[in-house]
Formats: sequence, structure tokens, C-alpha cells
Amino acid sequence: MKRENNLALFSTRRIWLRKEALFGLIAACIPLIGYMLFQLTPLIISFVTMFVDMKGYDLTTMRWNNFENFRTVLTDKTFWVSLRNTALLLLGQFVSLTIALITSSFLSLKLPGTKFFTALFFVPYICSSVAVSIIWMTMFNNDYGVINDILVRLLGESAKIEWYNKPVPFFMMIFIILIWQAPGYGIVMYNAAFTAIPRSLYEAARVDGAGKWKQFIYITLPSISPTTFFLIMAGLISGLQQFDVPKMVTSVLGNSWTGEAGPNNAGLTTVVYIYNSGILFNKMPVAAVMSFLLFVIIMLATIINFRASRKWVYCD
Repeated sequence: MKRENNLALFSTRRIWLRKEALFGLIAACIPLIGYMLFQLTPLIISFVTMFVDMKGYDLTTMRWNNFENFRTVLTDKTFWVSLRNTALLLLGQFVSLTIALITSSFLSLKLPGTKFFTALFFVPYICSSVAVSIIWMTMFNNDYGVINDILVRLLGESAKIEWYNKPVPFFMMIFIILIWQAPGYGIVMYNAAFTAIPRSLYEAARVDGAGKWKQFIYITLPSISPTTFFLIMAGLISGLQQFDVPKMVTSVLGNSWTGEAGPNNAGLTTVVYIYNSGILFNKMPVAAVMSFLLFVIIMLATIINFRASRKWVYCD
């Protein structure tokens, strides 16, 4: 009788384990199905469309075109303009990184109000890019913007800048918006990195006669180099995919349906051009090729950064 009870208990436990395993398998398949439907499938379709002609979004009209889409993109002057603008805006990521490092260096001194200013500097980073763009566009307005008003009051009427009408001021407007918004994340990350540096290293350096500058160069910078590497990687990837601020700025000007991104396309980034080609002009094969080329650029930049990091990133 006891043996039969043990067998029944064992059988019940085995059935329960099978049900638990089945439930776990179903739970694991849910994100897998989502990935296959919304990421893998579009990725495969995008790869295939690089080599075909098609009418709009109708996949049944696909016709092999013998790499013609690649020739179209590589001979497109507007595509190279978008790459140039993206590369120049990428410099803003390094400017923001420098600002974050300098700001965090002062905040690490533990002066009164450090926590308040850390939170204050982080606010622009978490603000909506749409709201930020609209606010700055109002400030840069040619006629009633506060920036032109300040310039005129200080330097006279000749100092007024046509931000919306000339390529260089228009580009600088986007550049300034991105620099203002970006440093907050780096400041928070650097604050954590500064806190993790052992105080004993600075004490030993002071005993050896090292001043503040040498301590910063030989202790602080090497100690925070892993954080710097991470921020460079994040800035590199996000900088090459700038979309929201340039798109919003050009949309406010009323050019959202024409594909024009400011005077002489001064605000046209590669991702904005991909969006315009695929969504506005129904040229999905061309947009797929540009997306692939941008992926290759990001991948090469990432590999180069990883290789270079071996010489300057110090890990415990």
C-alpha cells in the first residue's frame, strides 16, 4: 500500500513538472514570437528589398534589378550630404562628453548643492526631444526669438542672425540643441565613476608630491576610462542615428512632406533621409540600401573603437 502511494505521488509530481516545463516553454516563446514577427521578419524583408525593384510596399511586385539600388544610393549627392551632416553632428557627442567630464569634475568636489545640480543637469536628457526642439526653435526665431533679441541689445541690429534661412546658422541651431540636451547622462555616469575611485590613490599621490593636475591625468582619467569608453560607444551609435531633433526642427518649418531639411538640406541626417526615402517617397529598396550602409558604418566605427580601447582603457 505504501509503495502504491509512493508511485502515485511520483507520477503526480512528474505530471506537475511536465506542466511546469510546458508553461515555461510557452512563456519563453512569447518574446521569441514577438522578435520573429516584429524584428527578424522586417530585417529579412529589408535585406531582400535591397536587390529588387518594387511598387510602394507591395511585395508581390518585387523584381531583381542587379544591384541597381546600390548604384542609385552611391551616386546620390543628397545621401552624401546627409552623411556629412551626420558626421558633423557626431562631433557634438564628443563636445557633450567633454562638458560632462568637466562638470562632473567640479561636482566631485562635494561642494554645497552638488545633488541639486546633478539632478538639474540631468533634466534636459530626460525631456522629450519634441518639446525641447519646439522650445529652442522659439528661442531661435528670426523675428521674436530671445537669442536674436539678446544679440541685438548687446551688439546692435547687425548682429541679428537669420537662423532659419541660411545653412550654417540652421545647422548650428541643431548642433546647439543636441549639445544642450546630451551631457546629462554622461554627468550621472561620471559621478558614479568618480565615487568609485579609491581615495587612497590620491593620498599616496599627494605624499609623492603630485599636484591636482597630475592626479587628474594619472589617477582620475585612467580610473574612469571604462566609463569614458562606454560613453564614447553610446555617443557614437546614437550620434550616427540622429533623427528626432533634426526631423522635428525641419517639421516645424513646414517641410515635413517635401523632404527638404532646412536651407540646402543643412539639417538632413542619414536616418532622416532614410525615413524620407522610405516613408514619404515610397522608395523602400533605396531606403533599405541606405540603412544597410549606415549599419556597416556603425559596425566599422564600433570595431575600430574596441580595437583602440586596448591602448587607453584600464580595467582592474
